[in-house]
Amino acid sequence: MQQSLVISTIVGLATIFSIPMASQAAVIISPVSATASSEFSGDYDIGNTIDQSGLSIGFISGVTNFDAYIAQNPTHTTIAANFEWFTQENVVSATVNYDLGQTYLIDRLALWNEESSGIGSFDISVSTDNVNFTQIATGLVPFDNPLANYPAEIFSFGSVAARYVRFGISQCPQPNPGSFNGCGIGEVAFSVVPEPLTIMGTGAALGFGAFFKRKTSNKRKEHNSQIKA
Repeated sequence: MQQSLVISTIVGLATIFSIPMASQAAVIISPVSATASSEFSGDYDIGNTIDQSGLSIGFISGVTNFDAYIAQNPTHTTIAANFEWFTQENVVSATVNYDLGQTYLIDRLALWNEESSGIGSFDISVSTDNVNFTQIATGLVPFDNPLANYPAEIFSFGSVAARYVRFGISQCPQPNPGSFNGCGIGEVAFSVVPEPLTIMGTGAALGFGAFFKRKTSNKRKEHNSQIKA
């Protein structure tokens, strides 16, 4: 009876102490690879949007705090060759696929929209298998960056599990005098949501387990003493 009571108490306390703890801060990550439906040339390939080559301040993917990094206002250079991606000329829409390398829980996109031929509008879809995609945002309109080193714009969405992220880009170029007639991106990065830490009652269960073991041992000693007496 006492053994059952102690076990029930342990289970009950394990349930009580299964509570969420303070989450770690979100980190910023770069995709590990990217493909695009159109590229102007090798100097303007989509890989330029994930290598941090044009950023004024770099970050360590998977380590750097997302919010702390963005708070530094990192800008992107206006130099195009080897720093930005462009479609072929006269292309007004395109598809870009990013591979994050593994499945993460993401909730924000940092987009450095190219300053003269940037995205006019885009949709975001995600997938864990690169086959079945779910649209999570539509009709996003980045701001029209000036002809100067340009900052990131943050797009937020509900936390979603994703390894592959697809941009459905349209209305290129954004309204801006002197724009190249095509689509362009400077850099992209994502915010990874940390999984919440929890106390699953392991400590409580181990503590009460040790207590139960001591009580049982003591009872056996008392019982043996009575027999010898």
